[in-house]
Amino acid sequence: MADKTNKAAPKKETVTVNIIPSLEPKLGRVYSNYVQVSHSQYDFTIRFGDTPPGGDVVRLKKGDNITIPNIVEIVVVPGLIPAIIKALDTNYKAFLDQFEGTPKKDKGTKVH
Repeated sequence: MADKTNKAAPKKETVTVNIIPSLEPKLGRVYSNYVQVSHSQYDFTIRFGDTPPGGDVVRLKKGDNITIPNIVEIVVVPGLIPAIIKALDTNYKAFLDQFEGTPKKDKGTKVH
């Protein structure tokens, strides 16, 4: 005969934590002046690249191709996209409020 001891299911507890992102980049800081976004059924891919210096572009002829090195590729789940869009929108508006009409030499960096 099997022991049918009444074992109560463990209580579920809610734990609240604060997530604080480090400002130190794990892979180092990279510069990008090109971005490409694509998606699949499961994720979004954001590729950042760096176009060649202006002098190289000036020498191009109609129909030439430019290969832009893929510096970093970031893949995120679709659920993060609304938060990314909101963060970009908030920071872009703050950028415009802070720097619109400011001479380039006076511009600084502000983290939100």
